[in-house]
Amino acid sequence: MKLFRLKWGCNLKKYCLICTIITITLFLVSCGNTSKKPQLVQKENYDFNINTATQMIEEGEKIIKDISLKDTVSRESFNQFLTDMNDVYDGYEDVHWEYIFFNNKEIDDKHVKELHLNKNNFYPTSYHKDIEVVSAKVTNTYYQEKFFNHSLLTVREEYSGNDSKLKGWYREYLYEKNEDEKWIFYGFGGEMNLAEDGFVLIISLLNNFR
Repeated sequence: MKLFRLKWGCNLKKYCLICTIITITLFLVSCGNTSKKPQLVQKENYDFNINTATQMIEEGEKIIKDISLKDTVSRESFNQFLTDMNDVYDGYEDVHWEYIFFNNKEIDDKHVKELHLNKNNFYPTSYHKDIEVVSAKVTNTYYQEKFFNHSLLTVREEYSGNDSKLKGWYREYLYEKNEDEKWIFYGFGGEMNLAEDGFVLIISLLNNFR
């Protein structure tokens, strides 16, 4: 009986060792598979309707245009501005709009009821003279694993005037298509805004809205 138990113990140890080796092997294989890059099948590009694209970006730019024309706003209007921007840009959190458009020292001071706009900031929009949407393109990317498939819409606006400080300026709006086939704001490219003392004059010159 003792000998039988000894053999069974050895076999059990071998069995456990084999199971452990198999488990580790499977784990390493699965890790290798997950770290493997998705296999690209096809990428296609096509033009998006530029009028529709312009309407998409003008919704947010109109809010910005309207707030930029003011010298001060109430705390209530300030909060409404942030809510509206959050809605228009689908909850995008990488931009803190309050620090772009308002006096930074007043934002967190709850005793300040009237907040001043930052007049050293210029946020170009398609409502300004010589700034317009020049292209709208969709890139569809397809993979063997359909989970990774995605569509990206890039809307680009540029300055076409002669002002040296704005020469070469452009901004891109990026949208991704969700599961419901709806374009959701994804991010920015290029320069969002221009901030320095010299742009106070430019703002007054370019606030001739089309």
